Amino acid sequence: MHFIFRLLLFVFALTIVAHCQGGGGRGGSRSSRSGTSRSHRGASTCTDDKCRRQNMIKDYISMGGIFFIIAVAFYLKWSNGRPAQSIVTYVNSSAALVDEQHLNQFESGIWSSRYYQYNKWHGPYLISLSFNSEAFTVGGSGLDDIGAYTIEGLYSGKTNRIGLTKTYQKETGDPTQNLGHDVTIQLSWNTSQSLFEGKWFVNTSKYSGNDKFELKLERTFTDME
Repeated sequence: MHFIFRLLLFVFALTIVAHCQGGGGRGGSRSSRSGTSRSHRGASTCTDDKCRRQNMIKDYISMGGIFFIIAVAFYLKWSNGRPAQSIVTYVNSSAALVDEQHLNQFESGIWSSRYYQYNKWHGPYLISLSFNSEAFTVGGSGLDDIGAYTIEGLYSGKTNRIGLTKTYQKETGDPTQNLGHDVTIQLSWNTSQSLFEGKWFVNTSKYSGNDKFELKLERTFTDME
């Protein structure tokens, strides 16, 4: 998305430059001779209605391009840190249906998680998660370098996906990072690595972004008994 925005900005800049080079009239820079002869005839040669309409169209195109760039910039700021799909849509997406359903990866127990931010991995940190096999919901709590948090979400054996909302508790952990905010986490099962991997998303008044997230089972509650 950022690449598209830069490309649009580049194209718009070229358009403005092209208009400036053209001078707003026919033969604007064909030769130094024509430029010299026009200077003797007067600074402005755009006197007929057709010429005025052409200049007006150019002005409208320029203004429209500016408003378009501004709109794209606002959209990028709004969408940054927001997932393209809601948790419900992501977890139950028909595009992610698996051939064989296996629910043994959705085990209640102690899980470890880590997330990537500011060019480095943070963690692993332990999370207590409980999976409800009837409602296909998951809930739990944990603690990381930001602070203490609760977590709740959905999962599906049809897609091997998990969607979580992590809610930080204010006045815990790092006061500069913990805003009592929510973090959206969307994960899919990686069979070869035996873990869930995906992305986290944050969008607050002070920060917005997204990056990698991993979740791996350490031990089940049954094993701890």
